[in-house]
Amino acid sequence: MELPPNARSIAISEFRQKCLSLLPEVAETGGEVIVTRRGRSLAVVSPVPAENSESIYELCSEGAIGYPDPTKPYFSDEQWDEFVGATEAPFGC
Repeated sequence: MELPPNARSIAISEFRQKCLSLLPEVAETGGEVIVTRRGRSLAVVSPVPAENSESIYELCSEGAIGYPDPTKPYFSDEQWDEFVGATEAPFGC
């Protein structure tokens, strides 16, 4: 089996012993660790993609997401009636 660039293979027995030191290494280097048992791949340990690292608070403070005025309804009465009318179940369910 040919490993992808920036990846290495490790037996499950060694992974059990070194797991806590491997996780920060994967996060820092961006490399992957392929866990194997008897030469067969079982799992891939990979870093979390950078674009998923922003918290909801960071996104709000940057203006990427937000709620204009939390003291007021988000939808107007007309918009809400239109939404509810479009989502009503058939046969009065």
